[in-house]
Amino acid sequence: MATGRICLGMIVGVHGVRGHLKIKAYTGNPAALDQYGPVSLDDGRVLHLNVKSVSAKGSVIVMARDVKDREEAELMRGLELFISRDALPAIANDEVYHSDLIGLDARGMDGEAIGVIVGLHDFGAGDIIEVKPPSGPTMMLPFTPEYRHEVRPEVGFVTLSPPLGMIELACLKGKKDTPHRRSDRGEAQDTRNKGVLE
Repeated sequence: MATGRICLGMIVGVHGVRGHLKIKAYTGNPAALDQYGPVSLDDGRVLHLNVKSVSAKGSVIVMARDVKDREEAELMRGLELFISRDALPAIANDEVYHSDLIGLDARGMDGEAIGVIVGLHDFGAGDIIEVKPPSGPTMMLPFTPEYRHEVRPEVGFVTLSPPLGMIELACLKGKKDTPHRRSDRGEAQDTRNKGVLE
């Protein structure tokens, strides 16, 4: 659902001796990271960015006129960059910002609740939605056009049509195996079934 602030990315490193920042951008066009106006950090500071380059992997090198040197930049590693929701450009009626999906209910085609949307990712093969079911770990489900039916942020839900059996498989993989006694050592073996991860 829409919130007052939108996260544009995270500072993941420092580039060069002048304190340029390396940012993992969450925007559709990483090169436009400096076109939203000043950004605020988790700690309340405000930065004015100027994009210098974008790597093939999508990380953005920016100069922040408010950062004086590399040491100061190093202290910002791990901080997220935010703008006001009002600073985003208008979108068409059939479009939605990813941030507006967080917190919505995810339902199956039969109207049955799947869980709550907690994230949206793109690992290179299209959008993946991360859903937290009522119990157990989160699950990753495809969110490309053929696997989503309705997207209704104004009423608080999306309708998904994942491949047959995918939800059941994700739930099954998320369950921890019961520790069992190993015959060769006579001690419990801890199984680490992590479920569907990023």
